Amino acid sequence: MLSTTKRPDLRRRALAGAGLATAGLLALLMLREPGTVPAPAPLPPLPPPPIAPAPVQAPIPAPNADGLRLFGLLGRGAVIGLADGGQSFFAIGREIRPGLKVARIEQNHVVLASDGGEVRLGFDGARPPEAPASAAEPAVPSAGSRRDEALAYRFGLAPRRANGRITGYAVRPGANLPLLQRAGLRPGDVIVSVNGQHFDSDEKVLELPNEIAGSFTAEFEFERGGRRMRASLDVNPRT
Repeated sequence: MLSTTKRPDLRRRALAGAGLATAGLLALLMLREPGTVPAPAPLPPLPPPPIAPAPVQAPIPAPNADGLRLFGLLGRGAVIGLADGGQSFFAIGREIRPGLKVARIEQNHVVLASDGGEVRLGFDGARPPEAPASAAEPAVPSAGSRRDEALAYRFGLAPRRANGRITGYAVRPGANLPLLQRAGLRPGDVIVSVNGQHFDSDEKVLELPNEIAGSFTAEFEFERGGRRMRASLDVNPRT
């Protein structure tokens, strides 16, 4: 039988052993590596945005010269008749109607341009041929186009006045008058007579195509640099 004096010692030893066991358990828990939290799964990529179809543009209509007529070429512009019967001078770059403007002046026609391309306007209102006219073709216009050529002379020749009256007509710079060019006349030359008749009125200028059409030879008397000169050109060769 154990002595009662030894019971407290046993109790103390039991408590001490329990404390050591608890401390060891805490130490093990503290030394244990903390668990890792799994990373969230990546989200799937977003689908690409839908591609909008390109807008379909309506084709640009080709230019046309319907209702227009060419009456004269003057340097940096042209005298053009409109569909309503009126006439006006259009400088290069000026619009004749919306979307159609004068692009450039060439030897016997004017080039009109729009976003759809270019079109050439000749003196008879139609597109002139691409190839130059043959030298064997007659120089005299037909009766139907003489009025157009008369207006071309009217705009291509400037009256020279002295003491209040007209003494001749000067060839304007840039004027496109093929018959005068073939006769050797230059810009600045002043025509004082045609076929021996004084060239001193607007009526004579407008009648010039008919005068030439009724002659075998066109004879011009003109002044150049103060000198009186003559030139002739066969326009209706005798057969």
